[in-house]
Amino acid sequence: MNPYYYMIFAVIFSSFGQLLQKIGSGKVKEEHLKIGFKSVLIFFNPFIFSALVILFFATLFYLLALSKLPLSIAYPLLSSGYIFVLLLSKFFLKEKVGIRRWLGVFVIITGICVVFFSGR
Repeated sequence: MNPYYYMIFAVIFSSFGQLLQKIGSGKVKEEHLKIGFKSVLIFFNPFIFSALVILFFATLFYLLALSKLPLSIAYPLLSSGYIFVLLLSKFFLKEKVGIRRWLGVFVIITGICVVFFSGR
């Protein structure tokens, strides 16, 4: 399979994992976040558990991509996750996204294009 597909899967899975972590963190009791035995209870939260599973697969896809791509290409491509997380936050979490964040996304997209097309 094309290693860029692995990168796409890694970024998408990672972005959804971040979304689930955010949702799950809002449902975790504060005392469970303290270091100790009760912190294990975090993993029984279905959102947190699902996020960890999805992030595990994101890591696998990233490792598959790394086996075929130079690190100097693969790692910058991970920054495209910021774009997906911003969109997921806006549409699923109803977060307000101002013009400065959109400008930041434009800068990230520009940077990804520079890195991607300079490697060819």
